[in-house]
Amino acid sequence: MEFRELPEATKAIMKERGWTQAQLGDAWGRTQAWVSTVAGGKQDIGFNRLSRLLGRVGYEVVIRRKIDEAEVKRRAFLAGAASVTLVPSAEGNPYRDPDYVGAIAERVNKSLYGSGGLTAFQDADRHLRRVRNAVTGSKDVRLLGAASELARKVSLVQYDACRLPQAQEAGKLAASFARAGQDRDRQVSALNELAMFSCYRGDGRHGEWYARQALTVPGISPASEARASMGLGRALGLLGEKRHSSMSLDRARTIGTDLPDFERVNLTGNVGVALYEQGEWKAAQDTLHEAVEFLLPASPWLGANLLARQVQAALRSSEPLLAAELMGTLSRIAPLVSSARLDGYLTEIAALSTPWRDVREVKDMRQQLHTLLV
Repeated sequence: MEFRELPEATKAIMKERGWTQAQLGDAWGRTQAWVSTVAGGKQDIGFNRLSRLLGRVGYEVVIRRKIDEAEVKRRAFLAGAASVTLVPSAEGNPYRDPDYVGAIAERVNKSLYGSGGLTAFQDADRHLRRVRNAVTGSKDVRLLGAASELARKVSLVQYDACRLPQAQEAGKLAASFARAGQDRDRQVSALNELAMFSCYRGDGRHGEWYARQALTVPGISPASEARASMGLGRALGLLGEKRHSSMSLDRARTIGTDLPDFERVNLTGNVGVALYEQGEWKAAQDTLHEAVEFLLPASPWLGANLLARQVQAALRSSEPLLAAELMGTLSRIAPLVSSARLDGYLTEIAALSTPWRDVREVKDMRQQLHTLLV
């Protein structure tokens, strides 16, 4: 990322790391009030001090000749690439352009969170093959960081399409690019995704290994630590270590209290999934409900997958009428989503609801399921 003004950079650093003004102040050795004046553009701190402070959080100040009008226009195109057609870089191979690769990663991410992995799968897979060829052997730190982000987003698409071997490969590639570029935050993000993929397969041992690897990366941000703690708790639950699992999940939610709303609620939803996998049906229902209410309007894909888990939890706790009520909401959202994971959850709901198939509300729910699955 590049910034022209310190207030813009300050806000972006806090968003990227999931920090409050007080936490950024701790990293800089300053007070929250001082950070607030900087973020508001009310403090001129001087070049040398600016260079030192940004260096503490992994950024640097660069002096260069002003770029020409053509380059400005090209960057403007790339900045809007999530909503318009991407344009190639002036250097011939666009996949060697960090701005271009970063724009693709954002586009893949928007497609995933909007409508699901099956919709984005083919394009995402193609972009990953091309960027792997372009980046291999590169020493360009910015390009490696952008490539890591793209590989991670593609891994999530493949995971949602239930292409788990490909998701694992892409996740490992994301971690490899991040290590080569010495990008700790992206390395931790990739490890957290790998932990999630393992847990989805029911492989608690590998899930635990990846989560613990993420927690040992120096300088881990609160957002990354919360996700790694959640992944560790989920993995330990799969391994039958419920006490230690509960401790890790509680730690994840405690750390996550100060995260931005979307990240905090997404974390809560994943804790609900972990509780479901441990057979804590009522706790899972309550936790998933908290997440679904917020996430459904923001991301139909994410909200629908968590709502399906909530329906499953209601059925497993012998609450078929609640399940049928929730299914009414899900049946309106599911047609907007193209997700192999969601299809799998719906198939499981059909099986779990069989004991109550003669109850009128459940019969209606099963008819809705049949419509969605054909």
